[in-house]
Amino acid sequence: MFIVIGLLILYMFFIFITLFAYFLPKYYFSELVLSFLPYIILISFLWILSSFFAFKIFIKKFIVRFWNNIKTFFAFLILLSWLIFFLYSKKFTYFYSVDVNQIQENMTWWLKILYANIYKNNTNYTWLKSIIDQNNPDLIMFVELADHHYANLKTFLSENYPYSNSTYWSKTYIWNMVFSKKKIENRADDFPQWAWRYWYFSVNYENKPIYFYLVHMSSPISKKYFDMRNNQIDYFFKDFFIHQESHRIKNDKVIALGDFNTSPWSVFYWNFAKWFEWEYINITRFLPIVFTWKSTALPILWSHIDHIFVNKFVKISNFSVVSISGSDHFWFLFDIK
Repeated sequence: MFIVIGLLILYMFFIFITLFAYFLPKYYFSELVLSFLPYIILISFLWILSSFFAFKIFIKKFIVRFWNNIKTFFAFLILLSWLIFFLYSKKFTYFYSVDVNQIQENMTWWLKILYANIYKNNTNYTWLKSIIDQNNPDLIMFVELADHHYANLKTFLSENYPYSNSTYWSKTYIWNMVFSKKKIENRADDFPQWAWRYWYFSVNYENKPIYFYLVHMSSPISKKYFDMRNNQIDYFFKDFFIHQESHRIKNDKVIALGDFNTSPWSVFYWNFAKWFEWEYINITRFLPIVFTWKSTALPILWSHIDHIFVNKFVKISNFSVVSISGSDHFWFLFDIK
């Protein structure tokens, strides 16, 4: 009986935090809860499923004398479970219920791109080289490329990718860095940036530029960094629209990708996603249930925090998610035209 009571109390706590996060999503605590939204759907579904068996078999058998007193309460928990399952399922499916017409099959591609959050403590250099060799991308965008990575990969990359540039987004030792087989034009020094810098460059295709943003926002591991990330999002999109008005023209191809450290179920994700209006789409909406990050401290916890935004003039083909040994992120591999 004590186990049953303990489970009921634990589930009541689950109901409280999930409803709090859903209806008050701007709080830091709510952000953490919503980052793992698929788990909430699974837990609520399992509770609903198990309650039908527990209702008749376990609970009535062991606490039958108290049943008349708790049956209304138990029914109320089931009702709340259905409510949580409905609300969170709707929130989950809304992100994926989109027609991504930028995805093309059997397209003659022009540029193959590998986006990689390499993870600052990843020392599996041989594996990293083999992934690049195997896929032979034209453009590699690294996030969290530390000094030791660069020291071990510099010769290999310089032999295959004659064009590169980097920008320190932190005052410590981690970089955003781009390696390319095609000439790139660095635009990152044309405007002031904050401490965690993003990378902005262009590559010419048929005498027209394709503009790229490589983004890495602060990880909301504390309230301080949560606020920092939100400020970085604001700064980034202010710059984004300044660039759009100052030197880009209407039909230019634009891609913004990287580690936004924001799940698609966060209210802050939709705050910046809606700024794109109808001109941009998040390509990761094409694949149902994409997890792009897993916790190193608790590997059973996965979330979706990496995104690829492209405007309607960009066509994507052969989009896939790549698992990399030693990294806490999954990587993106795709072709564009």
